[in-house]
Amino acid sequence: MCGIAGIYSRKEKAETGWISSMNDVLRHRGPDDEGFLAVDTENKVLRHLVGRESKVEGTNIDAVRISANLLLGHRRLSILDPSPLGHQPMSSNDGSLWIVFNGEIYNYIELRDELRTMGHEFRTSTDTEVLLASYEKWGEACLSRLNGMWSFVIYDRRENILFGARDRFGVKPFYYYADHAYFAFASEIKALIGLPFIKKEINPRAVFDYLALGFEETEEEGFFKNILELKPAFAFKIDLASGEFRKWKYYALNYTDRWERFNEQSLRNYSIKIKELLFNAVTLRLRSDVPVGTCLSGGLDSSTIVCIISSLLEKENLAQIGEHQKVFTACYEREDIDERKWAGLAVEKTGSSWFQTFPDSNGMLNDLHDLVYSQDIPFGSTSIYAQYRVMKLAHEQGIKVLLDGQGGDELFSGYTPHYGPFFMEIIKHRDITKFIEEWTSLHNAPTNKKMLAVYIARILGALIIPDFLKGVILKKRAAEHGYINEDFWETYGSRTSSLKDRAKTSLNHKLYESMISLSLKTLLKYEDRNSMRFSIESRTPFADDINLIEYIFQIPAIYKIYKGWSKYLLRETGRGVLPEEIRLRKDKIGFATPEYYWLIEKKNELRGFITSELNDFINVHHILRDWDSILEGQPKIGITNIWKFINLAVWKRAYSV
Repeated sequence: MCGIAGIYSRKEKAETGWISSMNDVLRHRGPDDEGFLAVDTENKVLRHLVGRESKVEGTNIDAVRISANLLLGHRRLSILDPSPLGHQPMSSNDGSLWIVFNGEIYNYIELRDELRTMGHEFRTSTDTEVLLASYEKWGEACLSRLNGMWSFVIYDRRENILFGARDRFGVKPFYYYADHAYFAFASEIKALIGLPFIKKEINPRAVFDYLALGFEETEEEGFFKNILELKPAFAFKIDLASGEFRKWKYYALNYTDRWERFNEQSLRNYSIKIKELLFNAVTLRLRSDVPVGTCLSGGLDSSTIVCIISSLLEKENLAQIGEHQKVFTACYEREDIDERKWAGLAVEKTGSSWFQTFPDSNGMLNDLHDLVYSQDIPFGSTSIYAQYRVMKLAHEQGIKVLLDGQGGDELFSGYTPHYGPFFMEIIKHRDITKFIEEWTSLHNAPTNKKMLAVYIARILGALIIPDFLKGVILKKRAAEHGYINEDFWETYGSRTSSLKDRAKTSLNHKLYESMISLSLKTLLKYEDRNSMRFSIESRTPFADDINLIEYIFQIPAIYKIYKGWSKYLLRETGRGVLPEEIRLRKDKIGFATPEYYWLIEKKNELRGFITSELNDFINVHHILRDWDSILEGQPKIGITNIWKFINLAVWKRAYSV
């Protein structure tokens, strides 16, 4: 896990100080080593350079002036083969290929063995070298062979091109800027906006999507104008002679909408295969030469990972885990959101060493600037702070790799909004018997009949109500609150029709949208920024194991929600692995925080963030006038609406934009 950066100048040389500064900004992603490559692409002359914290010998980038129009930078978090042999940028054996890589290729051992049979020789024990050799052997087609998470860029001196790609589901980030003169990329936005040829400006469309719809990074251009996100499953190529930039989608997830009667034997077969795939996914993600721990919320997903690791420890010694697995939990004194009871069951079963952190309003306020700056852009709720504190705690305990259950809800169907499409699918197939069975079993679900009726009504409404009328309804809601600037709404309000979630009438379609679109990608962004803020590599078996994901998406929906139970396949797979109380747990808390109470406790301090600088987006006068009543009127459990205004204000201040 690392930080990568690069600059390609189409017309003139690039300043080495630019890439050095980008590396400095990304230091938290890789404090163990740094390196640079400077290339004159016209003459194909290159020089490898080092920085202040490089672990290899070489010419320091600050000590030379070089004529180069391509600069690559890398910050390393040493996970596999932490010796200096893993230094990046890394070259192929003949020096014709150079790579900067952020991520992990979990099946690198199998790929390395395959490449060795073809005559390839390896100098290191890193997955980086395997990735580079895979590209050398198979070219762009190497992407289909990878199981893992990645963002990388390869300088191919033979073809005089840059080739780059991002993993299938967006675990690892990649942002870039492109104009007629420059192409620049980085793992985080903050490393780009300091470049002298990039003007730091707010993109009002992204702000509108966030305030009106609660969306983040819906399009390639996010909160900063002209800073683009390379979307998951996309690759790109730049011809360094002509400067031509081309990108394409290299992977598409397939899913089934097949409907069938529930069959017990099919369920058993599915469960056996899923268990095999899950154990393999976790085993691969334990490959590490540094200490590994696990996030534990007490929910089904994280508990499954903790219990699988415990089962593996019973069979063999895992030096990276140690005698007792280390697990990390965010805890609260409020019983309605505290999950220590559930996490404790997993700890008791596995004999894990349990570390707890207690986020509170004082800590949240003290860490707020750093939290927002770390995330690059505004985010949805204070639950991100709970994750931030878990990562900080793990870092304090010497952990460099954490496994987490992110993606389990999107893969196995764990959210209450999944029930609406599931029932719509039943209705579409006129399966009256199934409808009655599921309707009468909702006592097992994290929803109820009233909530489900509302979901179904919304889906039907989305199918029936014209787009223009949806916009009118949303505008009326905004007008009733009066807190979004009226002119701002008039300019961008039409986006509510195009961006509002479309009706989903099948469960697998809904899960597919969650996996490839906003839901999972947004959660993975939070995960990446919070973990890397504390120089930790976060690994998510549910979110990026291609074998597991593709298998699950070929299973009909009838096995994913059954007799009211969410995540039915995961629950069945967990028999004998999980504590029964967790396996049969019905409620769902997630990474909740006492957000309402935190905001009430710190309302005077938070009020100071709402200034006239926000007038282009919100009605500051009305918000300040109604400040106390707004806060007191927020939901006491879950996400508040006012947080978005506060977060936007803090973000503007943190980035001076």
